[in-house]
Amino acid sequence: MKKIKLGLIIFLILSMGALILNTNVGAADYVMKIGHSQSIKTPRHQACIYFKSLVEESTNGQIEVKIYPSNQLGTEAEMLESVKMGAIQATLGGQFEAASPKLLLYTMPFLFENIDQVHTIIRGPIGAQIAASAENNNIKILATGVAGGLRNFSNSQHPIKNPADMKGLKMRTPPIDSIIKTIEAIGGNPVSVPYAELYMALKTGVADGQENPFTNMVDKKLYEVQKYLTVVNYQFHPSPLYTSLSWYNSLPEDLQNKLVESAKKMMIYNDQLNKEATEESFAILKDKMEVNVLTDQQRKVFIKQAQKVYDYYIERGFFTESEITVIRNAVN
Repeated sequence: MKKIKLGLIIFLILSMGALILNTNVGAADYVMKIGHSQSIKTPRHQACIYFKSLVEESTNGQIEVKIYPSNQLGTEAEMLESVKMGAIQATLGGQFEAASPKLLLYTMPFLFENIDQVHTIIRGPIGAQIAASAENNNIKILATGVAGGLRNFSNSQHPIKNPADMKGLKMRTPPIDSIIKTIEAIGGNPVSVPYAELYMALKTGVADGQENPFTNMVDKKLYEVQKYLTVVNYQFHPSPLYTSLSWYNSLPEDLQNKLVESAKKMMIYNDQLNKEATEESFAILKDKMEVNVLTDQQRKVFIKQAQKVYDYYIERGFFTESEITVIRNAVN
């Protein structure tokens, strides 16, 4: 009896040892680290989780996706640089000009009237051409989605119904050149304030107003320090999934195809989450602020003044007038 027990113990020990020695059996052939700047509560992070499940299932675990939210891998600029260098495999977010000047096409003022028009471009052949331009910087854009919805104005002074109402308003802007130039073009006074300091800047009068998607306004509780909301839908920001081109090219073709297919599904999910969040946020803002929705005629006045922003970028070779025309014809 003792011999049987001893034999069983030895067998168990040997079996456990075998399990320990074989912990790497079935490990992924490739690891894909994705960094982004937003919290785990955001549509961006939820979309990343969905992407992870799609990739790992479709590749039978050959690619393992690891997600690092909240700037764990650095700022957006640092993460994109790491992707270019191949230090990390992917990042999701802004830094359009650093990825490719062509991406600034998306941010031109009043180019899109609604998100359906945006989808026509980012999910079609024009979007594919714009994405391909990033390959010159060792970046493969797997797919492009929506970053928070179209952007609008708020302020604490008075309703904004025409460019004359922008005169004298100190409008907080992020360090994005196309936003700064647009605010200047329509008569506002841009004030550079970090996003983390936006609420206090508005509360203390450092800035009178700001521009953001509805979701950001609610997330930052800007309705506590802003009275007037203007629905102008003046700008769109894309959310590309940037991947290291050299890493992507190192993958077998079947895995490349599965990554692209997973990324496209991810962005459809991301855009649906953003649509729902936009609707919920607007309902909150309508309850807490005085809302002014511009008429088509009022919007045309802003559009006319913003033309000088297009002229600036076209003259400097970021893109051409014909490229803008192609986009406009595709959505109209």
